[in-house]
Amino acid sequence: MHRPRSAQTCALAAFLALALTGPVIAGSLAPVSDAAVKSHASQGDVRTISGATAALVRSQEGAFVSVRTTNLNPGHAYTMWVVTINDPAACETSPCKSADVFDRTTATGADMGLADGIVARADGTAEFAAHIPVGPLPHAWFGHGLRHADAEIHVTIADHGPVIPELAGSMLASYRGGCTDESLSKRAPASAIADGEPGPNTCRLVQFAIFPTDAEAS
Repeated sequence: MHRPRSAQTCALAAFLALALTGPVIAGSLAPVSDAAVKSHASQGDVRTISGATAALVRSQEGAFVSVRTTNLNPGHAYTMWVVTINDPAACETSPCKSADVFDRTTATGADMGLADGIVARADGTAEFAAHIPVGPLPHAWFGHGLRHADAEIHVTIADHGPVIPELAGSMLASYRGGCTDESLSKRAPASAIADGEPGPNTCRLVQFAIFPTDAEAS
């Protein structure tokens, strides 16, 4: 059970899956950036998720991102959110941190939008994939979108709790789908809080990965 993906996204998901498991022949494909997948700071000490990998491919039209991860709760609904930081040089740290996204949004040109939604398998694994075109983000929080593919890009995975059949569509395609008010981030804008059907589950941010720009990585 998952949100339908476009044929283009599925094709890139297959490509990124290959990139995560094997070498890329130099000059034959767009460069692939890899990133560690880590536990979210809201859940305690940040640690690298063993066996999880994230990959990003940039182009003039945007970016494709894929996350293959584990340590999820079987049967829980998860959404993946993309954070675009269009002016990372304006961040107070490198890579940028949450304060640069939520408190300095205008200066950094930061935005956050929905990328994918899926239900974790019985072994706690899942694969997320998304095409992020230059322009507005789906379910955008701040309205800055992705202005150029050289933006600093973060991905965050949110746990919406056990799938509730009558709320499944909302749980896989919105911020608050299935969540109680108390479990939502107090830093989220009102539009995000209103995005989706409420429910009885305690929702939380559980994992993230960061893709700095080429300039930041050098």
